[in-house]
Amino acid sequence: MRRRYKMFGVRVPKMDGVELGERLCARRLERIRSELADGHPVAEWLHAATAKWLFGRTGEGDTISAMLDQPTEEDYPHYPSRLSSAERDRIKAWAKRWSRRSGAGVYLSAKIPKDERDEVATAASGMCAVHHSEGRIDEIFSDVHHRFPWLSHLTETAWRQAVRRSRSGLPAGIGAMVVVGPPGTGKSSWARAVGDGLGVPSVCVDAGATGGVHEIQGVARGWGSADRGRIVATALSSRTANPVVIIDELDVGSRTVGSTRGSLPGLHAAMLGMIEPSTARAWVCPYYQVPVDLRNVSWICTSNSLNGIARPLLDRMTIVRIGHLSRDQILAFASREADDRFGPDFAYEVVDRMRRDMKTGANWSLRDVGKMMDGLSEAMSRPILH
Repeated sequence: MRRRYKMFGVRVPKMDGVELGERLCARRLERIRSELADGHPVAEWLHAATAKWLFGRTGEGDTISAMLDQPTEEDYPHYPSRLSSAERDRIKAWAKRWSRRSGAGVYLSAKIPKDERDEVATAASGMCAVHHSEGRIDEIFSDVHHRFPWLSHLTETAWRQAVRRSRSGLPAGIGAMVVVGPPGTGKSSWARAVGDGLGVPSVCVDAGATGGVHEIQGVARGWGSADRGRIVATALSSRTANPVVIIDELDVGSRTVGSTRGSLPGLHAAMLGMIEPSTARAWVCPYYQVPVDLRNVSWICTSNSLNGIARPLLDRMTIVRIGHLSRDQILAFASREADDRFGPDFAYEVVDRMRRDMKTGANWSLRDVGKMMDGLSEAMSRPILH
């Protein structure tokens, strides 16, 4: 189920000051005109004056007050008395009410490309957030457990978080968690499966390769590499306010980012402001310079160790530890993968070969199994040479 959700605190100007002044004056004149009898000389003047304002022939004045004083007595022979102070106050009060209804937030800079301004303006009127019932949450994580039975503790932790949010009427998600365990245990694959199951887009960031900070938050205007972050870009392109952000190797993510102007805060400091509820509700995008509500974004971070991760960041995340896989768990995974790809007969041969290798002391991981399956698929798809 998708429900409307306001994620971007952008105020879109519906009209400039001159246009607003024309609208206010025309509204007031139309009201006076409706109170006059047809054929009255003042009514004829009001018809002409209203047309003049509506067509933008307002002279050089660009403020509401200047427009209220136009035209002068020399413009028309039957010019009625000017608006009283009380009438002016009523018009200005109407203008304030109109401004409040136009929406709270900040205006987008004119330096941003027009197509991007239009995209954000459309999103400002309300995006969608995916919601699931408690029963649907049970089905989603039951399927995840079936695919990753060796990560049962991790799946149960995420399931409890998702159920809690569903009972509170919040969009689907699991909050922020860091999964700590040895490499090759399926942490990243599990995270992607959760995003797919929830039916929301996923943003995958390899902190070990890129540092991660620019990818998640973007780069402010004024820098040569100025661009929006992938979280904001994904939310805009999918019109979804509760994506899943997957950050691999959080422990090796950058603490600071060097530049010609000195050092800037790194990945951990950037994430802190995006995860902490008090700041996530109005996190300011460096590129657009507008507040973005990130409270419904789910964060799944993987790490081989907690060493190197900032303590304030860990205090705001759920930590789940997983251990090494047993031989039986690895063999069960290999059997299921081979069965899905090649059929039960071939799966038996693959598992039997792996079992013999393990007896000789060979160590297998899920990553090794995946590489073996890919190699077998490639070999079986090669053309037969004559």
